[in-house]
Amino acid sequence: MFLLLIPCVSNVYGQFIIQKELSLDYLSKSWNEYQKDTKYDLTNFSRRYFTDTVSVQEMKEAFFKNKDVKFTTSPYAGLDSVKRMGSIGESVMLWSPLKNHPKKEVRDCRGVWNRLGTFTLASLLNENGVSQEKLLKKIKDEDLKKCMNGEIITLRSPHWYMGFVVSPEADMEIYQEGRLLGKIPSAHYSDFFAYANLYSSVLDGEWYHSVNGGARLLGALQGLNTTTHAQTSEKNFSVLLYTQTYPKSKKVTYTIELLVPENPDKETEMLFKDLKRFIESLPPKSFAPYFTTDMRLMTGRYYRVTVNKCGWLIEDYLNLQ
Repeated sequence: MFLLLIPCVSNVYGQFIIQKELSLDYLSKSWNEYQKDTKYDLTNFSRRYFTDTVSVQEMKEAFFKNKDVKFTTSPYAGLDSVKRMGSIGESVMLWSPLKNHPKKEVRDCRGVWNRLGTFTLASLLNENGVSQEKLLKKIKDEDLKKCMNGEIITLRSPHWYMGFVVSPEADMEIYQEGRLLGKIPSAHYSDFFAYANLYSSVLDGEWYHSVNGGARLLGALQGLNTTTHAQTSEKNFSVLLYTQTYPKSKKVTYTIELLVPENPDKETEMLFKDLKRFIESLPPKSFAPYFTTDMRLMTGRYYRVTVNKCGWLIEDYLNLQ
């Protein structure tokens, strides 16, 4: 039986308004577990990496430019990739140790690495994607160890999102001449709703497999939290959700902006404002930031919203493109 039994949600998960004698334990428990299982402390990156954020204006411009685009280029294009042995999926390496190699012909290549305890160079590809087996055999292990000196940052299963290549999973490992000194992992979920919606999860799946299920859960909660849809004809609109921060107080809130239609009718505008009130009531850390392959943080989400008498359907463009 589906476990979503939440008629109304307050400003913080774990404190719910109880109506109709429905059990609210599941969502509250999920929120508590989510706080423990996910990490958002970006101070480990902020001193040197991911110090810039994709602006709201840039995210809005990206929507109108890319909302109908089907990206066929690999998100790994031009960057090293890493296969973690014993698990599915790959990661993209944002800065290759090969760039430290003394030979230019090696520096000009893209590496394909295996990761089992440490990094092992499995293949070299030139700019055209052609394997360079002869060159690979010439690379000495000692030279390669010297190249692995400093931070190696990888993004797990990067995905196209309105022209950005993103992932909520960033790992930083620190090496000294090939020896691992320490590592800093990040979150494994894009947001709380993807985490809480068990039916959106796939066994051993990647983070993006649960994104749309999380968006649907968000829509279900909104439908239970309002009755504005009860008398409406079907309406469709798209929004940008993003994080608002207040540096002096370290406060974090969320809000949305209407993307389309650009000139909404009164009914659509009323529904948008109702959703906006709900989004702005969500607690901090409901959404993880995305890391981009150009070393920035992206806090945005692009949602398509459908509202009718049956309720609210929210879909993430990550799965629609």
